[in-house]
Order: sequence, then C-alpha cells, then structure tokens
Amino acid sequence: MSAPAPAAAGERVTFEQLVWVSACLGLTLLTRVARLPVWVTATVVAVAAIRLVLAARGRDAPPRAIRLLLAALAIGLLFLQFRTFNGLAPGSALLSLIAGLKLLETRTQRDIHVIVMIIYFLSLATLLEGESFWLLSYLIAVCWLTTSTLLRLTSSSTGAHWRSSLRYAGRLLAQALPVAAAFWLFFPRFGGPLWQLPDDDGGAITGLSDTMSPGDINELALSDEVAFRVSFSGSTPPAQERYWRGPVLHDFDGHTWRRTDSGPVIAPTLLFQGPAYHYTMSLEPSPHNWLFVLDWPSQWNASRAFLTSDYMLVEPNAVAQPIDLVATSYGHAQAALPLTAAMRRRDTRLPPGRNPQSLRLAQALRNVHPDDMGYVNAVLDMFRRQPFFYTLTPPRLAEDSVDGFLFDTRRGFCGHYASAFAALMRAVGIPARVVTGYQGGTYNRFGDYWILRQSDAHAWDEVWIDGHGWLRVDPTAAIAPERVEHGLTDIVATGAPLTSRWQQRTPWLTDTRLRLDALRLLWRERFLQFDSSSQDKLLDWLHIPEPDGQKLALVLAVCLIAGMSWLTWQVRRELHFSPTDPVNRAYDRLCRRLGSIGIVRMPHEGAEAFAARVAAQRPDLGSAVRALCRRYSELRYAANRSRTAEATFIAGVRGFRPGRTRPRGFHGSS
Repeated sequence: MSAPAPAAAGERVTFEQLVWVSACLGLTLLTRVARLPVWVTATVVAVAAIRLVLAARGRDAPPRAIRLLLAALAIGLLFLQFRTFNGLAPGSALLSLIAGLKLLETRTQRDIHVIVMIIYFLSLATLLEGESFWLLSYLIAVCWLTTSTLLRLTSSSTGAHWRSSLRYAGRLLAQALPVAAAFWLFFPRFGGPLWQLPDDDGGAITGLSDTMSPGDINELALSDEVAFRVSFSGSTPPAQERYWRGPVLHDFDGHTWRRTDSGPVIAPTLLFQGPAYHYTMSLEPSPHNWLFVLDWPSQWNASRAFLTSDYMLVEPNAVAQPIDLVATSYGHAQAALPLTAAMRRRDTRLPPGRNPQSLRLAQALRNVHPDDMGYVNAVLDMFRRQPFFYTLTPPRLAEDSVDGFLFDTRRGFCGHYASAFAALMRAVGIPARVVTGYQGGTYNRFGDYWILRQSDAHAWDEVWIDGHGWLRVDPTAAIAPERVEHGLTDIVATGAPLTSRWQQRTPWLTDTRLRLDALRLLWRERFLQFDSSSQDKLLDWLHIPEPDGQKLALVLAVCLIAGMSWLTWQVRRELHFSPTDPVNRAYDRLCRRLGSIGIVRMPHEGAEAFAARVAAQRPDLGSAVRALCRRYSELRYAANRSRTAEATFIAGVRGFRPGRTRPRGFHGSS
C-alpha cells in the first residue's frame, strides 16, 4: 500500500493545535478516569506526550507500522478485558483509546476534526452515566472550549483570537438551548425519567451494612457523603426523636452483630402514640434493599415496600436509583401483642463461652436490680458514672470485644456502647437488639429540609419490657460531654455531627455548602425526576385540555418548528452582509454599478478575483476596477487605515461610471 500523499502546508497541524486538542481531550477524560481501566488512561497520556514531543521538535507522527502494531495490541487487550465492545463502559473505553491513538497519528486538520467528534461523544457518554449538575456544567464548559478550539483551528486568520472564538462558540451553544429545552420538556417519557440508566459498574457505595463490628460506624463518621435528605410537611420531631431506622441486628458471635433475614414476614401490630410526622425522603442509590425511615413508620408510598418483623422498611430489590419516599411515622409506639417465644429466643441468644467477664458483671448487677427497668437504668448509670470515654479512635479489641471494651479500653464510639449494652441485657434474659441507622441531621434553611450524611450514622438499642413493648435505649447518650476525647477536631459533643466544630468556625462556608446542596436537590427534583406525570402537569399548566401523548407530540412539533425557524433567521441574518462601514458601503456601490452592466459579483468572489473577471470581460474598465479593488482590500484588511485613504477610495467609487475608462478623482494605486 502506497504512502499517503503529503498534506498541504496550510492543512498540516501545528504544535499549538496539537496542544489545544490534547488539552480538550484530557479535560474530557478527567471525568472518566474512575471508570476507565488504568492502562487505557496511561496509554492515552503516553501517546499524547509522545506526539507533543515529536511536534515540538518539528517531527512528524511515528511510522505507520508502529502505529498499526500499537493499535492492534491496545484494542486486542481491551477486548480481552471486556469480552465485548458493546455497552456503555466498553464502548466508552474503546472511544477513549481510539482518540489517543488518533492523536498519535494526527497530521492534518481532518484528523483533529475526528478527535473533536470523539470528544463530543465521550461527553455524551459521561452524561449517560452521571446525574450531577456540576458534571453537566463541567462538560458544557469542556464542549464550549472544544468548539472554540475547533473554530480557531479552522480559521483562515493567523492570530490567536481566542476571545472571538469563545464568544462565537458561546453564541452557538446559546442558540441551541431553545431546541434542547423543547426536547427536554416535551419529548415523551415512557414509564420514568429520561435521564436514567442502570448503574452496572458494581462500584462500592458508602453506607451502613447488615453487620456491625466495633469500629465500623466510626469509619462512616469520617465521611461527608450524603445518605438522604428529608423535608417535613408539618411539624418537625425534636432531636431526641429523629432516629432514622435502618438494619436491625440480632445475631451476635461475641464480636460481630449480624442481621437475621426475616423475609416478607408481617410486622407485629403497633399502637401508635404521640404526634404523627409526615415527610418526604430523597434517598440516594444503595447496594441494599432497605429504606431508612423515621421511627415508627405507619404509612409509605412505595407500593412494593413492606415492614419486616423488626419494623425495617425494605424493598424486594436494591435501591439502584434515587427515589423519593413519602411516609408517616410516630415518635412512640407500643406493641399490641406480647413477644413470641421464637423472637424472645432470638433476641436473648448469646454465644457460649464468649465474654465471660461481661456475663459475671451482668449477673452481679441483676442481683442488685431484679426489675427490668431498674437493671436497664443501672447499666446506663454505669456508663454515666464510671470512666468510659467517647472517641472515634478507640483501641483495637480482641474477639471477646465486649469484655475488652468494658474492662480494658473503656473507649469507643456508638457501636461499642450499643454492642456492650445489648450483650449485658441478653445476659440476664432481657430481649435486646442493635438498631443501626442515622440520628439527627443538618437543617438546610435555604431549602427547608434536613441533610443526613454518613457522618450521622449511629447505632442504638431496643429492649423488650413486658407491658411496654420495644423501648429505644441510646447508651451513647449516657456519656457525659466532658468525657468526649477531642483527638479529632470535628467532635464537639457526644452524638453531635462531626462537622459541628468547623461549621461554627466558618459559618460562611457552611452557608455556601447548604446553598449548593439546595441547588443539587432542586436539580434532582426539577430535572432528573422530570417524568411523564411532570409532563402532564406542564401541559395542564399550559391550559391544554385532556393532555395525552398525541398532544404532547404536537406541542413538541410546534416548539421545534418555532425553534428551527428562529435558528434559520439567526443564520440568515449572520450570512446577510449589511455594510455599515463607509468603505464597505462604497465597495457595495461599486459592485451594484458593475452589476447594472451585466457583471455581477458572485457571493464567493473576493475583491481582486472580481476585478480580474471584470478586466477579462471589459478590458476598458480593468485598470480602474483593479485599482479600486486593490485599494479596498488594503483598507478592508489593514490593521490601521487613514481617513484620507478612506476618503480617496470613497470619492473614486463615487466618480466611477461603467462607461468611463477611469474614474474622476482617483489616481490609481499609491
């Protein structure tokens, strides 16, 4: 196969052009680094660096044989990793790899056009995988810069006029907004939001699990990631009742608590007490199927969700997408029926031979406090009076974790206290279980809702007291604030969120974060969850009677016709030359006078090319027209022009008559 013909000098890429298109590609791939195989990112960076070094030294792309060998190896390795090129993840990885390999062989502006198109496709693929408002804003900025780069690379002028290129690219994006808005508002949704793809990357998501060992929750307490948001439609429960119920743990092996799979068992009847709280929860995606709700839930809008025997609200499948849960809960509830024998056995079971010191301590306290409530208060009083400390950096515990905590370290987080308290209850036959979830929250006054972060993760206990039912007991709250160890700068009080101290020191930064979070919630509610019902409400707001799919399509068609008509008018206005400059007006007059004798300037014809054609058709006018057109070119494209030269040219055009060989008042070129 013969080598390709050398590119024309005007078409060959320069080092500056390669730098800019490489920068645009790099900014696009930044959003995909976490999803791309590491070797793909490394390959793209390496080949881009090689091509830029070669261009800086004035050398061309590497030999064709090397490029083909590298492409075959890279694409083959990618296929071995994914076993396919179909799908969003393998397809995006292939496009990223091709963009890097194409950059390595880039020689002409046509190659740059191919890379720019790949950048656009990669931006779209990233949007299909992410729903963040900030990701969309970032990708719009990248596409803006890429379009500006494309305009600069295809410009016929030599100066680096980035300001005009950015301005023109911004106009293009702004002109596309009406059409994009029409599609977004009126394109039919079928069963759900348009912006929704399943997340199949299998990545880990921070959050609570169905097991708890000492140290698990304090790791979550270091995370600022949002777990969910809650807005109350009426009264807000006080802080001591804002416990958001998650996994309930029953099985204990002496060190780790685990959840027992209760299956779709009908929850025991509750007698709700106190005020009812109505709220809407915006839950984030989770690899689990439980839904965090305020104790104690009575109603919810998730049709497939059900309460387990320990009052967990669960879905049949994992929560793969953000959902809004509308629910009602009560601050207090009492069991309508006594505890069954099976549940009593489950919640009093302890592993034999484990934590012997704790068992002896429990028996000693029980001898002094035979009443169940008296015994509960005695254990809490022990935590309150004896030197137990609250810390996020507790010492490591052995397999008998309760003994190690109660008799050796006496330092721990909520998981340590909840585990030890439940074990002491079970040791004397009081049914007890560990409940994990979230407690408290941060109020966002800019959006009138509460934010629960992973740092609000918490563990508490529930004990069964005959005649009362399940009672919530939070042993961590028994620790006096003065015994909170301040090794971590974020902790200010027992049970307080970890962000409290720096929030108090930097209120302006806290307000900024809350404003941004309110914006994210608005983005989610108004855009990400814009579905078919939202479209029906929009049509109803537009006073369209009996809205249906046919009328929705009709409204979309009308909007598109209006939008395309407006774009056509904009383009025609830009293409229509309206000379406002005196020199341009004079030249336009010259062209009209020549057109009156049958010599019409073509739209693509430059001034001097037009003059050459006039001279060929009318030799008697050639000298005068050449002189006028040459002077026009000098005035039109010169960096600086004098008013005297402008006046001379305008006077020459004014005196030009097609029947005369030389216009009056004009003396040729200078």
